[in-house]
Amino acid sequence: MSESTEMYLLTIYKLNQQHGSAGNTQLANWLGVSTASITEMVKKLADKGLVERKGRKLKLLPEGRSIALKVIRKHRLAERLLTDHLKIPWDHAHEQSCRLEHILSDTVVDSLEKFLGYPKTCPHGHPIPDKNGNVELVDAPRLSDFTEGSVVVVERVSEESAEVLRYLEEQKVFPGEEIRIAKVAPFEGPLLVEIGGESLPLSREIASKVWALAKE
Repeated sequence: MSESTEMYLLTIYKLNQQHGSAGNTQLANWLGVSTASITEMVKKLADKGLVERKGRKLKLLPEGRSIALKVIRKHRLAERLLTDHLKIPWDHAHEQSCRLEHILSDTVVDSLEKFLGYPKTCPHGHPIPDKNGNVELVDAPRLSDFTEGSVVVVERVSEESAEVLRYLEEQKVFPGEEIRIAKVAPFEGPLLVEIGGESLPLSREIASKVWALAKE
């Protein structure tokens, strides 16, 4: 399977998971290629029985989903190795894992999973599929959806931008971190949040890239 094919399938999977749908324009924006290139590649994937189109939306067929989950498994286990053992920053670990996900064999990945102690999530809080392709994603609202006064625990953060990952790491917005929403500005203004006793303004755009659960 070519790296290009894997990237398309992986991106379609992530778009459907994070945004509820995947279309040509979304794919083009995420991958940084022209819509003409997207149209051509999607047709090839459909001809191979990996993807189907329903109106403007793209859906992975069973084989396409299986391939995407294998790549995700490699990526997220590689991230765990780089962050937990080599102490590589979030954004660099993500970028390096984007390369490793296409070259690690299934055997190496299974051994890596055992070495790491069978982690359940990547450093950003996303679930790691098991060797059989099973994966459980916790249904969590975005931080931007919570109201003023809410106390939440970060579940996961978006991986689509290295810049966003770098910023969130600098602000200590980690999975498992407790956040209190002190103020929500009107008219789509920023959120003032408290993390570890410090106040921090977060734009709605950044807050929408963080998923959290209300603290019980």
